[in-house]
Amino acid sequence: MPGSGTRHGPVAQLLIAWSPLSVILVAYWLAQWVTKPLGAGDGQLTNRLGAPLHVLGPARADDAIFGAVPSVCLQSRLVDGTTHWWDAVAAVVYVTHFLVIPLLTALAWFRLRDRFGEWLAAVLTMSVVGVIGYVAYPAAPPWLASERGDIGEVDRISGAGWGHLGLDWVTSVVDLGQGASNPVAAMPSLHAGAALLTALFLWSSTGPRLRAVLVAYAAAMALTLVYTGEHYVVDVLAGWLVAGAGMFAAGLARSARPRAGDRRRTAEVPPARDARRSP
Repeated sequence: MPGSGTRHGPVAQLLIAWSPLSVILVAYWLAQWVTKPLGAGDGQLTNRLGAPLHVLGPARADDAIFGAVPSVCLQSRLVDGTTHWWDAVAAVVYVTHFLVIPLLTALAWFRLRDRFGEWLAAVLTMSVVGVIGYVAYPAAPPWLASERGDIGEVDRISGAGWGHLGLDWVTSVVDLGQGASNPVAAMPSLHAGAALLTALFLWSSTGPRLRAVLVAYAAAMALTLVYTGEHYVVDVLAGWLVAGAGMFAAGLARSARPRAGDRRRTAEVPPARDARRSP
């Protein structure tokens, strides 16, 4: 089993495996600091790097593709002031984003150790590229654009479904976290990117049934993000693109890793004989 022979216990190993993810937290913090002037009440038109807030661009892109803004259409048909089972499903799917990366990192460390470097390359590349996107193209999500009156009515309801499950305290936790997050980190959607990255990374290690679950999860996350007003469809597509960039980085990491056969051949090569020594 990977990790056997180490002097570290499983908890210490888990902390070691998670430590590279601190890069993501630092990147998010830096992006939030850069975009802070665009927050409500600051009265600034650009972030600290001079990038303006984009509000209508993503909405117009969705409208051009679908003939309407899907978030507006979905909520006009499915939101009626009470919560339903689909709101509960959406709430659960949305929260899984905050669990899937740490859990898959642990899985790669303990069960797929030979691919751990690939996973780190994938998730760190996806996250850093996504954060760069937030800084270069700060974009208002549907709920914020609606608050500004730039599109039709869209509420931020990603946490509302917990009330349907009798877990209102989870709604409070989600609201608290969202209140402290970057409100213009919409393009690309790393929620969508992480869901697809999970499916792509695990694809070669799973069978048909689990692959179907992975595809369903990526699709459910995309639909959840659009329905709950968190992201436009174009945000989701951009998130899938950065997931592809992550898998490209994983491929480079895999190519750079010595193969087991190469390592064995290298170990079997006898040392060169010193020609100066007599036979």
